[in-house]
Amino acid sequence: MTQILVQGIGSVGGLIAGELTRAGQNLYLVTGNQEISAAINRNGISISTSEHSFRVSAQAYTHLREIPVGQSFDCAYLTMMAGGVVDAAQETLPFLSEEGYLVSFQNGFVEEAIGQAVGIERVISATVAFGTTMDAPGIYRRTTTGRFIIGEMDGRLSDRVGKLRDTLAHVVETEISDNIIGVLWGKLIWNGAVSCLCAVSGKSLGDLFDSEIGRELFLQAFRESVDTATTQDVDIEHVIIDPNDYYLGIADKPSKRVQILRRMTQFVKMYAGVTPSTLESLKRGRKSEIDFLNGYILEKATAAGLKPLLNEIVIRMVHEIEAGHRKITPSNLGELFDILSTHNSTPVLGGI
Repeated sequence: MTQILVQGIGSVGGLIAGELTRAGQNLYLVTGNQEISAAINRNGISISTSEHSFRVSAQAYTHLREIPVGQSFDCAYLTMMAGGVVDAAQETLPFLSEEGYLVSFQNGFVEEAIGQAVGIERVISATVAFGTTMDAPGIYRRTTTGRFIIGEMDGRLSDRVGKLRDTLAHVVETEISDNIIGVLWGKLIWNGAVSCLCAVSGKSLGDLFDSEIGRELFLQAFRESVDTATTQDVDIEHVIIDPNDYYLGIADKPSKRVQILRRMTQFVKMYAGVTPSTLESLKRGRKSEIDFLNGYILEKATAAGLKPLLNEIVIRMVHEIEAGHRKITPSNLGELFDILSTHNSTPVLGGI
């Protein structure tokens, strides 16, 4: 049986650990958090989804060094926050079998950095296209339906990615893509347009789209992200939403803007209570993944000669929140909108 290491038993890792334990997979769990380890070792892992609820017994280690001597793994699922993934990959490498590989489940575009650290041939990318949360240590809830999209970085349809699909299918529907770069950008475009705005405002996704300023800022952020992906010659995949349905170009007619805004109203109920991980990190006083989301977009856009002003400003705002120099408040959206309006970088407000 495949020996699997799951590192980072937060919202995504906890869901994976619970579902795969229930399915009889051979797992070792490393939490990186003593409180989570203690809760799992004491009470097991509780999972709640729209399909079922259950609890399974499990053993969790806090640190990789606690793993029994001589234990090796066929694959390691890296499910921690993006900021710690490169260090985790380097620490895990000695525990992998000769053909062992790493699976990256992070938000943002971290595969390049992991590949530079351990070799890109060791990396499979997994995009999480659903919502999940940790209600308490050891207690996990999937909040939306969705899927994993996995793939080799070079697009190969390898045997190992097929086996990975079969394993992850115990958690949610899992698809293999031969264009994982396009998938990563498809998710990044969505995250780059909503996570940062929710983070600085404290709004859920539903509340963001229920706000006139929120919708306008989303359109601006979405355009900056899509324009950046275009400079990278990326064939953008439809992951969360179809980019073509929500892209508003500078020269597009007002009627298209009205059409898009009307289409966005469906998100209000769909994402009413969903809060992105960037906001959750800030609420907990932790460093966010902004540098791997909007920071990556800003880096690639600037290198291509673009001027993504919204991304530049919102990254600064998030860093100010992390440093304790700014509060999370809806007024941050108004400040952002006013700055963009001054630079003629966002459409004027208007009804839908």
